[in-house]
Amino acid sequence: MSFELKIMIAIGFLYWFLGHVAVPTKMGIAGIGWNLGNRDTEPEFPAWVKRTERAQRNLLESLPLYFALAIGCYASGVSNGLTQMGAWLFLAGRLAHALTFMAGLPVVRTLAYGTAVAGLGLLASQLL
Repeated sequence: MSFELKIMIAIGFLYWFLGHVAVPTKMGIAGIGWNLGNRDTEPEFPAWVKRTERAQRNLLESLPLYFALAIGCYASGVSNGLTQMGAWLFLAGRLAHALTFMAGLPVVRTLAYGTAVAGLGLLASQLL
């Protein structure tokens, strides 16, 4: 398995983590009945919980592009220092983006996002 595909798996775990990290807080506020139900209504959750949900949705927007680039590199037999650096930058940038989004640090969050985009650019540059 190529390095870029291994990073793809790590990014999948990051996405899963973001979907579950706030569950204990939500259940503590809304109760288990809400969690087991249809969730037609939503109580007021702390700001960090809402930011975590937005961070997960934001990550979802870039997953198809990273996955396409990583699979494209694999299918083309392209795996070099630039693609591996791109994969690292994407993972590190998305992890930093998620953590700074959860913490409510807007400027640092944007820089982290830019790091992830630079990683995508490195991957794409090796496929062109």
